Amino acid sequence: MAYFPEPAELTAGLDDAARKRTANWDRLMQVRDGVLKHLDTARNEKLIGAPLEARVRLSTRGEQYELLVRYLAELPGLFIVSQVELERAEGGGLDVTVGVKVERAAGVKCERCWKYTMDVGADAAFPTICRPCAAAVREILNG
Repeated sequence: MAYFPEPAELTAGLDDAARKRTANWDRLMQVRDGVLKHLDTARNEKLIGAPLEARVRLSTRGEQYELLVRYLAELPGLFIVSQVELERAEGGGLDVTVGVKVERAAGVKCERCWKYTMDVGADAAFPTICRPCAAAVREILNG
């Protein structure tokens, strides 16, 4: 049987910028753990049935805010939710706590990706799916 590499071995040969990006993802996974706990609570309270029915609102400041802004486009996929919104918390300092609020997602459910968006039906040729899915389907059909 092969042995799994040690974490230090996985970063061998990476430059400092790549190591920093790796550390960023470690921090993002900590945020994800907190979000997943809030999603479980929302499911238990029957606010949502599935994570894609959720919009997550995050509130933080300092370096944590800058990190989340940098990766904002990837956060819905990381959390497996339809929408993520981020706001800067009041106060100063380097606070790394993240406020998490779970709400029902806005919009209509796309029949292809199951995400809730405001642009379902934006492409008249595909009235039951969102704009990105319509573009993907169009590419497949024209491919």
